[in-house]
Amino acid sequence: MSGLRRAGAVAWKDLLLEWRRRETVAAMVFFACLTAVLLGFAFGGRGEVAPAVLWVALVLGAVLGVSRLTVAEAEQGTLEALLLYPGAREHLFWGKCAALTGLLTALAAVLLPLVAVLFGAAAGPRWPLLAGTVLFGIVGLAAVGTLFAAMALHVRGRELLVPLLLLPLALPVLLAGIRLTEAILGAGQAGPWPAVLLVFDILFLLVAPILFELVVEEV
Repeated sequence: MSGLRRAGAVAWKDLLLEWRRRETVAAMVFFACLTAVLLGFAFGGRGEVAPAVLWVALVLGAVLGVSRLTVAEAEQGTLEALLLYPGAREHLFWGKCAALTGLLTALAAVLLPLVAVLFGAAAGPRWPLLAGTVLFGIVGLAAVGTLFAAMALHVRGRELLVPLLLLPLALPVLLAGIRLTEAILGAGQAGPWPAVLLVFDILFLLVAPILFELVVEEV
């Protein structure tokens, strides 16, 4: 089986399990939407805070999703079973990263219209730019999240450890996403933030698979 097919099979397995259980994605969507609604009440629905609300809710939902996926993986012991199959461990990373990207994309598909309605901040004809920015942010979050989910798999207190590790590293994605969304909505300048987001994605897409292989060797 080629690497691409192996990664695709892992991603399909993770997404199919989540589709049958609907535990992680339901928790992510509920928590992120609740965060957006509460921040909407706190800020009074002012349109200028919509980018910050969108990205804070997305990052918090991603952190919750990674934590729940880590717990589910540890309880079911599926990673140990996958490691018995021949092939590079890197393919497992790409499959799990693709599955997490799919879950976060589903979360963003719910969050974007919700924030637009709550804050009256629709992107209009610039929606492809906004969708592309969100997708770039999701790819970076998924790469980091997949790595830390593997690192915390057999660590005691992993439910607390994953957010503590993931939130500081997600800060560049959060800041870049907010500034770029403000620029797309016509409330600011993009400045260096496209490069920040691009460098973050490239760096972790190159480094995270290597570290993932080292981490799972200890499993």
